[in-house]
Amino acid sequence: METGYARSPGLAALLSALLPGLGQFYNRQWAKGAGFLVGAFILDTVLDITASFVKLLQSLASGVPPEGVSQVSLRMLPLLALSLWSVVDAARSAKRSQR
Repeated sequence: METGYARSPGLAALLSALLPGLGQFYNRQWAKGAGFLVGAFILDTVLDITASFVKLLQSLASGVPPEGVSQVSLRMLPLLALSLWSVVDAARSAKRSQR
């Protein structure tokens, strides 16, 4: 890993928590960051997570009992796993840059 200066593990983790891959970009791991980012977008598109979640929120806002909460929750698990992996990886890589 290219190390010009020590990077903050906390900031790297926070950036990856906001969007998978941002922490890797902060750590100057361009290919890894792009992989996490593209992976998150592919999972979201294939599993239709964002659209389903928006529909769920709209039904809650209108007072209609939501349907399919468990299905949306289960479809979110792979994206959650990828996001957590990105957070942990970014923090560990930043910590390694401090050595």
